[in-house]
Amino acid sequence: MNCSKCGTLLKENAKFCSGCGAQVPKVQSASVSCAYCGAALVPGAKFCAGCGKPATPKQSNTCPRCNNPLVAGAKFCAYCGASTAAASNVCPRCNTPFKPGAKFCGVCGAPATSATLPPLNVCKNCGTPFKPGTRFCGKCGSAIL
Repeated sequence: MNCSKCGTLLKENAKFCSGCGAQVPKVQSASVSCAYCGAALVPGAKFCAGCGKPATPKQSNTCPRCNNPLVAGAKFCAYCGASTAAASNVCPRCNTPFKPGAKFCGVCGAPATSATLPPLNVCKNCGTPFKPGTRFCGKCGSAIL
């Protein structure tokens, strides 16, 4: 957090600014934690300082109950067992949301009307499709098992 008067970076729990001496208003934290690792998130952060994952996971690739990543085409969350039926406007192959009026998926090219396509190989951590034989995810760096 920065001082509202002079812009100096403030240390955590500071009561006064070290740059201008102004009193720092007490901030009521909402106690928001990372959905992946549970670390406390800094207000306004885009990524978690503890694990590096997005502070707000993509809703199309995450379970609505536990916010863990969903496997593309899965009907239930592998972590908590919640049904993924609410995500009906997503590609059955790669789990990417369809744009309104789209006839094909913008990521994998699957037809928007086909629900019987075999799922692509996808990273279990972030849901990104990968080619067979890939050892690490090109998006998040996770090992492909």
